[in-house]
Amino acid sequence: MPMAMMLLGLGGSWIAVFGTIAAASFYVLGASTVIIALAWIAVYRRHAVGHMKAWLTISTVLTALAWILVFNETRINDFLISLM
Repeated sequence: MPMAMMLLGLGGSWIAVFGTIAAASFYVLGASTVIIALAWIAVYRRHAVGHMKAWLTISTVLTALAWILVFNETRINDFLISLM
């Protein structure tokens, strides 16, 4: 990510901002997981239409992907560094 941002012309000051955000990633992902779980409960209680379930499925998949990325961040960084 930092290398891609540098290639896009975003310098070190922008990268420093992401360090602050990354420190709160567990809280943000935890809150989003709770919100999505509550949304699924609301959908099933109210028998919502299919497009709402589709959007929630997409949101659930993206949140699960974010959790996978957070828990495997070190391995991903090591792999990307090995490609350089």
